[in-house]
Amino acid sequence: DWAHWGNTPAGNRFAALDQINKSNVDKLQVAWTFHTGDIPQSTGAGAEDQNTPLQIGDTVYTCTAYGKVFALDADTGTQRWKFDPQGSAPNWQRCRGLGYFPAPAAAPDAPAQPAAACATRVFLPTGDARLIALDARTGETCKDFGNQGVVDLKTDMGEVKEGYYQQTSTPLVAGNVVVVGGRVADNFSTGEPPGVVRAFDVHSGELVWAWDPGNPNTNKRPPAGETYTRGTPNVWSAMSYDDKLGLIYLPTGNATPDFFGGTRTEQDDKWSSSVVAVDVKTGQVRWNFQMTHHDLWDSDIPAQPLLYDIPDGKGGTQPALAQVTKQGEIFLLNRETGVPISRVEERPVPQGNVPGERYSPTQPFSVDMPSIGNQTLKESDMWGATAFDQLMCRIAFKGMRHEGVYTPPGLAPALQFPGSLGGMNWGSVSVDPTNNYMFVNDMRLGLANYMIPRDKIAAGASGIEMGVVPQTGTPLR
Repeated sequence: DWAHWGNTPAGNRFAALDQINKSNVDKLQVAWTFHTGDIPQSTGAGAEDQNTPLQIGDTVYTCTAYGKVFALDADTGTQRWKFDPQGSAPNWQRCRGLGYFPAPAAAPDAPAQPAAACATRVFLPTGDARLIALDARTGETCKDFGNQGVVDLKTDMGEVKEGYYQQTSTPLVAGNVVVVGGRVADNFSTGEPPGVVRAFDVHSGELVWAWDPGNPNTNKRPPAGETYTRGTPNVWSAMSYDDKLGLIYLPTGNATPDFFGGTRTEQDDKWSSSVVAVDVKTGQVRWNFQMTHHDLWDSDIPAQPLLYDIPDGKGGTQPALAQVTKQGEIFLLNRETGVPISRVEERPVPQGNVPGERYSPTQPFSVDMPSIGNQTLKESDMWGATAFDQLMCRIAFKGMRHEGVYTPPGLAPALQFPGSLGGMNWGSVSVDPTNNYMFVNDMRLGLANYMIPRDKIAAGASGIEMGVVPQTGTPLR
């Protein structure tokens, strides 16, 4: 079975199967193809098929960019059922995966009984911020979950403009709770929807706990008339779970907007761009390890934390967590304590001079693990399909500030490399525990950016994540 987005709650993305091997892989043929019927309905940051299907027994479960769920026969591709949530988002449409909750195992001597409705559940996150529980056998909504099968994730969030808060990554099923974070729109304004992470009972849909980065000392709903803290670091990527330690690992983003941090609070800076370990039963923080201080590069932790065990040097093993970043770094931590297993150094980084901004004098570097694709670029590294293209690229490079991976945005053009797409991103990494290999996929995409005083550009100019973005609530665009 492949019952979780990363195969297991630990996110190892590895299957120890040998039926397909190097002697026969070249003979594989397509067994079947299934067409969902979804057609992209927008441009820009629009619909993308980023789904990893689940396979449990003889059934494959998949979701589309617009949130439709299909259950298919694993052998033939024949559709068994379909569910349409009748709602999506105006942009950033995607469904990376579904959550799966199996029926409790029957006692060995118990008489056989017909399967109860919704004994096994599939959880669908939607682009319009709903969490829907479906019967894995029939595709019908589980009426005992939330309101007729639906939990409205906009509850207690305050104003949520269309497209400003949505679910894009898979919910985490951890024991008897299903845990969700959420994506917020990058770079549009301060005070965007809260970055709260919430755990709901898998059966009733009742809130079990909430982790609000702006108010981490309580795990309950806010009082009537109040909301979770707005504009806080969020968790948009996939989470991991260690059932033995009872810990859920949250890869956090940063407080909005991404490239100006002068308006951020002390709590924002504490939890941004970190791995935060919380108790599965209460949501209380056990430890926190930050991988970018006062993040001005949109360097949120993009990938599911990878949990595996490594030798402890004493004949046993120790529980490890590997976290990859957009900067091409790989951090290796003890997942019980958050203490680095592999050496981390605080090193001086370039500083900036944007009015109203502050800068961290150092950043953490994982010095004993490989760094991938994050070298400081030189003019000779510029490339072009023709000599003329390369010349233009070299001229553009010489016109930008570039002093390595943490070159900050400024009032003049700067080159961020890797850019805000990575480096590594939400695809994360895999580990082969048999041969002790880690497999990393990365992008090496630079980003040219600079800050524009608000009076230097037309008020109506705006982009979708890239281009000129508003950063409303700050002095700069």
